[in-house]
Amino acid sequence: MNDFGGTAFPVNFEGLTDRQLHRLAGISRGVQFAAGEEIFREGDPAGKCWFIRSGRVILTATVPGRGEVTVETLSHGDVLGVSWLRAPRLWEWSASAVAATTAVELDVATLESLAQDEPAIGRGVYLTLSRSLLHRLQATRARLLNVYVQEHVQ
Repeated sequence: MNDFGGTAFPVNFEGLTDRQLHRLAGISRGVQFAAGEEIFREGDPAGKCWFIRSGRVILTATVPGRGEVTVETLSHGDVLGVSWLRAPRLWEWSASAVAATTAVELDVATLESLAQDEPAIGRGVYLTLSRSLLHRLQATRARLLNVYVQEHVQ
């Protein structure tokens, strides 16, 4: 965990210097979400991302005929909110805290401005995000394989 200027990042931004981490901390803020609090809603504009320090957040999708379905549960060290990475920058899921949650919040417009001024910071953040997304993709693949096996063993 990196702790700079009172902002504790629960992830490792590989390759960033202390000065760059201080700059990143300067555009970050600590936030808290109460259990049951909606953080964002599917289809709304996506403009923030969070690095979860503690607690649990569920990602849900609206499935016709089934309503809200939990897609994933996030906790310490996970990244919440990556829909801003591609157009049209709308949340692809909904997110709600299922337990009291603390996180480090980054405003995407401010992050992109900082990344333009200092590309190494942008690269460090994007590498961290890509590692997180790859981990999620592999976990999803494992869950799908498990479902496939269960359906074909019966």
